[in-house]
Amino acid sequence: MANRIIGAIPYSLGLRLKNPSEKDSEKEIVAFRQERETIDLDLLAKHIKEHGSSFSKGTIYGVLQDAVECIVECLQGGYGVLLNGLGKFGISLKCSGADMDEEFSAANITGVRVTFNPDGEMIHQLNTNTEFEYVGSRAAQMQAKKEEKARVAAGETTESITPSSGSGSGSGDPGDVTP
Repeated sequence: MANRIIGAIPYSLGLRLKNPSEKDSEKEIVAFRQERETIDLDLLAKHIKEHGSSFSKGTIYGVLQDAVECIVECLQGGYGVLLNGLGKFGISLKCSGADMDEEFSAANITGVRVTFNPDGEMIHQLNTNTEFEYVGSRAAQMQAKKEEKARVAAGETTESITPSSGSGSGSGDPGDVTP
């Protein structure tokens, strides 16, 4: 059986204003997503291969890398890029404003942002086939990360790309609360 990334979305608890537009609003405890690690193109190609693809990991990696380059090229050409089942990539412009149309030129455009609108089916799958795992406070996660680094330094490594629980980076939550 192929090695698969299996698990649940890790989360911790934190405080959030019930009404963010009011600074003095009551606070409530909510869940904040924690990211275990980032899967890069190399690991993604390995994962796809492990799903039984007849293509080699190197071929898959090459196709993914070419896809990234082509998506950038299409976006630079003013095209949106729809990857069926995944979503649509597009761009929005960053710019400084002008008082009148005649005063605005391409020089006012300072850059682009990449936009992504996920496919509805992907959202449906995430909402119906996802489990969640409480991973403790961010402080506990940082301790687990230190312990994992010490194990790796001692030569204890794994071949699996399955992220380990509790070793993730935070999601920018404003504070953790123990349940």
